[in-house]
Amino acid sequence: MEMNRQSVGGLPEILPAEPSAVPIPSATARRNYTLGVLNGTLGTISFDFLHPELILAGLIYALTQSPLLVAVVTVISKLAGLFPQLHASSFMEHHASKRPFYVILAFLRGASGIAMLGAMWLFMWRVDGLSLGIFFGAYLVVSVLGGLGYVVFLDMISRMIPVRSIGSFFGNRELTGGLLSLVAGWVLVQPILDRGGEGRTSAELVANYLIVAVLGTILSIVSMAFLCMCREEPGPRAARPTTLRESFSRGLGWLKTDANYRAYFWLRVAFRINYLSLAFFIPYGVERIPYSADPKGVAVLGGVMIAAIKFSRSLSSAWWGRLADRAGVRPCMIGAGLCFFLGPVVFLVAPHLPPLFSVTIPLTKVVLDLPLAMYFVALIVVGAAIQGDVIGGGRFLVVSAPPARRISYMGFLNTVTSPLTLLPFAGAAVMRYWSATALYWMILAGGLLYLVSAFGFKHDRPERAGKEPGEAEGASIAAE
Repeated sequence: MEMNRQSVGGLPEILPAEPSAVPIPSATARRNYTLGVLNGTLGTISFDFLHPELILAGLIYALTQSPLLVAVVTVISKLAGLFPQLHASSFMEHHASKRPFYVILAFLRGASGIAMLGAMWLFMWRVDGLSLGIFFGAYLVVSVLGGLGYVVFLDMISRMIPVRSIGSFFGNRELTGGLLSLVAGWVLVQPILDRGGEGRTSAELVANYLIVAVLGTILSIVSMAFLCMCREEPGPRAARPTTLRESFSRGLGWLKTDANYRAYFWLRVAFRINYLSLAFFIPYGVERIPYSADPKGVAVLGGVMIAAIKFSRSLSSAWWGRLADRAGVRPCMIGAGLCFFLGPVVFLVAPHLPPLFSVTIPLTKVVLDLPLAMYFVALIVVGAAIQGDVIGGGRFLVVSAPPARRISYMGFLNTVTSPLTLLPFAGAAVMRYWSATALYWMILAGGLLYLVSAFGFKHDRPERAGKEPGEAEGASIAAE
């Protein structure tokens, strides 16, 4: 199907002089690949040091014992990052280069991250409406800037990395970052969180989390600096800014005409349901998994949780990346769907297992028995599922999006599904009025929905992956 280049006020929607494929000099591509992997490596570690569900939610739950406030952490991290993305396309897509936007966003995000550290510092003296409000406000700004930076990053990748290397690029970023995060979570984060033992005060507990957050913020700033050093080739661009209404109408058109885009929409819906397993990982563990080694239960096991999920995501990254490049998006998404289905099964089984053994994990004070071990296995399975979704989805968006509309192609789905990020509030209600077990049965249904939706993908013909963006299947489908 040919691209419909409608005119508005005599101007074409996409400038015809711009090539659909971005020629990237080999030396530039190698430089960008290396800097991009360094960016992803440090970015992965920094994210895990500030992980919304395993670190920040752990701090909030340890201080307040409130599943609702845990839900607020997750909702802010996702809703604030996703909702503005479609609007962002209206003032970025008509620029041939996106790197200047990323540099500005990186500077602002670094500053807001430092402000969030100041809010966490207040928790050492007071945990009330004021201190919580300052913390959530600063985290809201960090999340908005992070979401905008993500769509800009994906559009930059299409102008910095040859499409034949997209899968391995994403895989290697996660592999190296994941391996280092695994080590850091085990030998650094958990020992820091364990400082003071069972008798530590709330102020000492906050101080431990603050040290972890400071390290994460520093790594985040350095990570963004690496990407700012990349060289971006100017690429296809829209001729003019578009309104939010125009962008929304264009997105509806893609849903009607692009079968893979439609399938990916349902994957986004299912992912929001499946993500509840991670959003309520700590509250579910506190309620259902006995842990007598610490009065705050599994809420203080953030370092081991990071090690477990990074072990999974690192181990699966190379596999998912290779699978996406060699076999295409569809097998990658089906594999992720199987993991999303199996994860809740293990969650539901773990509390019913007998404590057949009791061992202390080396370099930590964590006492591991069979129920807790299987609980971490469930986290490992969910981590593999998330990684398959990230790598397969990243390849699909970079390769299949119309070159001049890549940000709105991504942003439309994220914006229209962003209300589903409010599901953690519903999850908190289910936990309060029913049980954590009932919530995870619902999540199991979400895993089944993801798996069924993944089968709706059509093969994306990866044998053509050696071609540049714009030559891939789907790149010319109803771009306007």
